[in-house]
Amino acid sequence: MKAWYTDYEDMVKQDDIDAVNVCVPNFLHASATISAAEHGKHVLCTKPLAISMEQADNMVKACKQAGVKFMYGENWLYTPAAERMFKVIEEGALGKILAVEAREQHSGSHSPYATKKEYCGGGVLIHMAAHPIGFIMHVMNQPVERVYAELGNLLHDLEVEDYAVLVMRFEDGGSGIAQSNYITKGGMQDRIEIYGSEGMAFMNLTHVNPIQVYSETGYSYVVEKASMSRGWTSPVVDENVHYGFCNMVSHFVNCILKDEEPRSTGEFGREVLRVIFAGYESNRKRTAVTVHSG
Repeated sequence: MKAWYTDYEDMVKQDDIDAVNVCVPNFLHASATISAAEHGKHVLCTKPLAISMEQADNMVKACKQAGVKFMYGENWLYTPAAERMFKVIEEGALGKILAVEAREQHSGSHSPYATKKEYCGGGVLIHMAAHPIGFIMHVMNQPVERVYAELGNLLHDLEVEDYAVLVMRFEDGGSGIAQSNYITKGGMQDRIEIYGSEGMAFMNLTHVNPIQVYSETGYSYVVEKASMSRGWTSPVVDENVHYGFCNMVSHFVNCILKDEEPRSTGEFGREVLRVIFAGYESNRKRTAVTVHSG
């Protein structure tokens, strides 16, 4: 049955709806998620999880109390390039991961909500850098110990920042650098560099051939007819779902059907948000800030 609604409160009351994908502006994520959970709906919520830690805590709590799946919609983790890269890392081709640098940048948002702190929670740090921060945290798989951030307005006259650099140090000594801005001409740039003890890898999610790997140990499969995997290689990926949205939604549905935890849980999204707000605090104080886990 086809249906449309002007109020999500009316939608989540419907008995024939099992799950919802929350894609509304950031300031509405919490209310929409909590309402859906209270009506027994599983929730996939896009990034950033919320515009405050209190909202994020309430969202996680509501979904736990309702016994529904709560997935953080970080599509970078579900791109074919990322899923291929995770397998390369799991095989040990890069050795111990030491540092990850990642960035998302373009010339500016078309959304009137993205440039208002009241609606977005901030500027490019929360609105865009959530992608590279979440990706780095997933790859490093260690708690963030401290962060240092530099934010500012280099081009646009906005009430929120149009440029952000966030440095993360992890408990095991690893490093991460996330960058985002609204000053990049020529289209979207989603790029990642991964440095390990046995190799390195470059990823460009906006490129038709998004992965390059240098490995001193090698790994199992590069591409058909390739006879070796040491040195520089470009492992093949599935280009049909390039940006990961299809895989992300499919993963969400399968987690519901199989009663499994998502790769990116609501709790993970909350920790990404915690790092983002530590970055804002660092910029205000002009010093590194310790990250306290919830």
